Amino acid sequence: STMTIVSTVFFNTIGCSSSETNGSCDNSSMDGYQTVTVDGETREYILELPDNYDSASTEPLPLILNFHGNGGCADNFSQGREDGPSGLSDIVNNHNVIVAYPQGVVRVKGAAEWDPGDNGTSSIIDNDVYFGQQLIADIAANHSIDLTRVYATGYSNGGMMAYGLACELGGEIAAAGIMSGIMLGTCAQDYITPIIHFHGTADDALPYEGNQEYASVSEVISFWVAHNEIPEEGLTTTLNNGLVTQDVYSGGAEDSSVVLYTTLGGGHVWFGEDIEGQSPNDILWDFLSGYHINGRIQ
Repeated sequence: STMTIVSTVFFNTIGCSSSETNGSCDNSSMDGYQTVTVDGETREYILELPDNYDSASTEPLPLILNFHGNGGCADNFSQGREDGPSGLSDIVNNHNVIVAYPQGVVRVKGAAEWDPGDNGTSSIIDNDVYFGQQLIADIAANHSIDLTRVYATGYSNGGMMAYGLACELGGEIAAAGIMSGIMLGTCAQDYITPIIHFHGTADDALPYEGNQEYASVSEVISFWVAHNEIPEEGLTTTLNNGLVTQDVYSGGAEDSSVVLYTTLGGGHVWFGEDIEGQSPNDILWDFLSGYHINGRIQ
């Protein structure tokens, strides 16, 4: 099951509903504003803690890293002010989870973005995978984190980043969730990472059927099904509401699964409409929370 995905450096049309394409984000005005500095380089993120969080509490909590789209800002993204209800406050408080909203950096593309490949440099500015690793370490140094339950999620270019961490940092990422994102490149590593992916058939930025620049959703899902060693007979398909198809591939290595929600006519958004009475965010968390780094939580 080999697959070649054409990687491109031009995401400039993706996830740009925000006017903050020059990197002039107002993250520092937010509760939970944090910075991490490594070797003299500093990156920003917003950390959302449960209302009842007590630093003296001994119970380690799960951590979600939630990555904004191209041209986005962590402050807007954490509040669901960009392309849908991307803020995960309900999960934070209903399920006792810590969520970090990292801030992308402006590079040659001219807008705050994510580069999901690991270029091998130990620079949190130039290597977003290394930044992700340092971010987890920074949060864990200052908060009670269950390092077996760290998850990556993201929207659009941020979904590309979540896929990048699932590939390149799979030893630290227990599962990944993607909203209207796609995978770039291939997986260099053998980590088994459960995946949940939401995509609309009318996505005009990252087309469901793919194009010359981006793989199709089915190619990416097929890659992960093979990568996670899920047998062909492991697929069950359900049609919800007549508008959403749910494909569940289960029975992989480490009891992993890959789940795809396809919204018929859905655009390039972070999905918000209930599916069978459940919000996409709750579906996302139900999936992620079923896994720790060594497989399914019994």
